Amino acid sequence: MYETITDLAHMPSVKWFGITILEPFTVLTNLLIATVCFYAYFGLRGKKLNVTFIHRFIGYFFLLIGFATIIGGVLGHAFIYATGLYGKIPGWYTSMAGVALFERAAIAHARPLMNRNAGIFFSVFNYIEIFTFMALSLGTLNFLFVELHAIYGLFVVVFCLELFVYSKTKDPALKNIFIATALGVLAILCHAFKLSINRWFNYNDVSHLVMAVCILFYYKAAKKMNTDSLNNAVA
Repeated sequence: MYETITDLAHMPSVKWFGITILEPFTVLTNLLIATVCFYAYFGLRGKKLNVTFIHRFIGYFFLLIGFATIIGGVLGHAFIYATGLYGKIPGWYTSMAGVALFERAAIAHARPLMNRNAGIFFSVFNYIEIFTFMALSLGTLNFLFVELHAIYGLFVVVFCLELFVYSKTKDPALKNIFIATALGVLAILCHAFKLSINRWFNYNDVSHLVMAVCILFYYKAAKKMNTDSLNNAVA
């Protein structure tokens, strides 16, 4: 277990060219996630899979999560002594927008196979949900609401809708989303129980490593999933 350090003066830090960088390994693992996300985004573009609504929005998910982890690593960790807690908001909001776009991709994927009213409900509630969690995270400056949004978006909406699609189509590529979901749960548990190696490589870093692998499985699902009969879906 690792006791969370809230006193910035006691956080692990290094100095490069006279500039103090807090939690350097957390910054590095954030950059690792960003690298994997950009690899996935450009991988979809390279395979010309971003022409469909579903693939395009999954690609935007990778892109925004990549930017979110860079912003979060720099403003929310490395230089939080200069930005304060409000420095975490840009990264939080960018990641929440990315998750919401993945939800819309899942809604579009499942919508042709579900009741029309159910599709409309998920589509409208997607907007209500993200604005609610954004307001809560800004009002409280509590990362809990970012985590809850990710849990709802990825583990309830994306997982359940893709499980529904799998039950109808038996598309084997979707099994990768189920693996990614399991890895995502593991990442959250590492963070929740503060499972750390030491004060330098803490629970943030451990969960980030798991999240990087999680992204790879989302990418594997995206590049192989069959959307030929669903290309006209609109979320």
